[in-house]
Amino acid sequence: MGGLFKSSATTHQRVASIPPKVEGLRIYFVPIGGFPVEDLQPLVQFYREKYKLEITVLDRIPLDPATLDTSRRQLMAENLAATLRKGVPEPARNPDGLLIGFTTEDMYPVSQGWRFAFGWRLSSARAAVVSTARLSLPAVSQTSDQDLLAARLRKIVTKDIGILYFGLPQSENPKSVLYNQIMGIEELDAVGEDF
Repeated sequence: MGGLFKSSATTHQRVASIPPKVEGLRIYFVPIGGFPVEDLQPLVQFYREKYKLEITVLDRIPLDPATLDTSRRQLMAENLAATLRKGVPEPARNPDGLLIGFTTEDMYPVSQGWRFAFGWRLSSARAAVVSTARLSLPAVSQTSDQDLLAARLRKIVTKDIGILYFGLPQSENPKSVLYNQIMGIEELDAVGEDF
């Protein structure tokens, strides 16, 4: 598992020289509903080591029933991201806070007509939500082991941090973690973990 957390010194130097999009921007991880809080600690350590980011893990917040589409038995991604800020403590409500919420529930973006989404960002609200519900989907000739699941989760979160914290644009490079066409598990597995 330790090998997945390594990256080149060049990447560290390049990212270390990128300032946050907004000076003083803080990052908060927010477990939603039944998401295991302990699953966030390896992510916090990873971003501390790789990007020198200090991330605060907040207490779990309940799932807002208004975010559930009962007909599909999925969360509505836009609603979930939009309601994230109201469920957290006062310091995280500050507009200089970037919130990334984590759920084990399946979700989809109503506005896109997709079957599901791994993640959804609301740039205007500096909020993103990540769903782990479909990260265990098998890809062609791959098994879903814990290292693979951890790498998939990091890729989704790293893309959110790249866009919302560092202000980086999405990419047309299918190997970049910022790739703008991650529509399924195959594309997610094909992208790297670097910007």
